[in-house]
Amino acid sequence: MSDCLHCDINELVGKRLERDGADLAEVAALIAESLADLILLAPADDQAKLMADAIGNLGHAYLEKSGEIEAGETSRH
Repeated sequence: MSDCLHCDINELVGKRLERDGADLAEVAALIAESLADLILLAPADDQAKLMADAIGNLGHAYLEKSGEIEAGETSRH
């Protein structure tokens, strides 16, 4: 494991995708389930905001990585 959780997660996902018959939709569903588990660790009063923040971050990261917007100061890689 490195000091970069983002990198570690991407490495694990990459290894899963290298397997024969890897299904992108299934892997995405598993990642979404893990995110739901993480959100549920937050206090109940904070869960809705955390979910909204996570969805917003997903959209922003997608737009940056797809080149639709320029990477900002908050970009991790």
